[in-house]
Amino acid sequence: MVTLIYCLFSCTTKPICPYSDIPGQVGQRKLNLNETTTAHAEEHVFGPSAGKVRTFVKRANEILLKKLVDPKTGNITHVDWLFDQVLNQETMNISNYWYLPGGHWKPMNCLPKWKVAILIPFRDRFYHLPILLQNLIPMLQKQLLEFSLFVVEQANQELFNRAMLMNVGFLESLNFTDYDCFIIHDVDYVPVDDRNYYGCSSMPRHFVSSSDTVPFRLPYGEFFGAVAGLTKANIRSINGFPNVYWGWGGEDDEIYKRVRDARLIITRHKGPITHYNVIKHHHESAPMAKDR
Repeated sequence: MVTLIYCLFSCTTKPICPYSDIPGQVGQRKLNLNETTTAHAEEHVFGPSAGKVRTFVKRANEILLKKLVDPKTGNITHVDWLFDQVLNQETMNISNYWYLPGGHWKPMNCLPKWKVAILIPFRDRFYHLPILLQNLIPMLQKQLLEFSLFVVEQANQELFNRAMLMNVGFLESLNFTDYDCFIIHDVDYVPVDDRNYYGCSSMPRHFVSSSDTVPFRLPYGEFFGAVAGLTKANIRSINGFPNVYWGWGGEDDEIYKRVRDARLIITRHKGPITHYNVIKHHHESAPMAKDR
């Protein structure tokens, strides 16, 4: 059975997934930004398979723990071993996607053009995360991308360090597979349009043209925060992200300068397709460090 699933997932000859004029997209969506539970978000994303998914995830975590502490497998560093040896046997068919426990998705009926890692810097936003995921995952599925979600949590009492979490997420994601690009995604920014394509073309790319907090414009022209995408080569060429910014703000401006200093051209699409709604309730910004 494991071999059969592997071939279905990796070996079957299929057409290339379209990345423009994708069928099934509905354009601008009416978002539900009301507070919800993780269980409700799972039901929204997985539908009648939600209970089965929870069982699969628990089993995959148990298998992964054993693999990581086993001397024979705990030090394996080549990409794809987690997919091939741990997660692949737990692959589930959900609608037109394969789902691998841990937030990894791949279209069944076509070969995706891009492998995308979504990195979400996170701390104490458990009311935001389910809202983002129940809106973001269906959009990415409609875009026929292979994608993985990495929620990178800071679990200490130090000031929040968003950019350091971005470095951690980037390095850890390389242990799973060879992603084409990495999208840094704030947990409270929700895209409103299915056509805001999260594929890896034209990077580095800033995905936000405006939000409902600052209608019809950006806060300032050099803004490179909230949702930004870079390839692996982009990230290496700017020497990753700055680890020195503790507290709120500043790191995205530093990243913008690094990108420009590396002579990379940032792309940003205009218009309502790249508009975002920002989750407002329970929103308290982290304090700004005095020594920045």
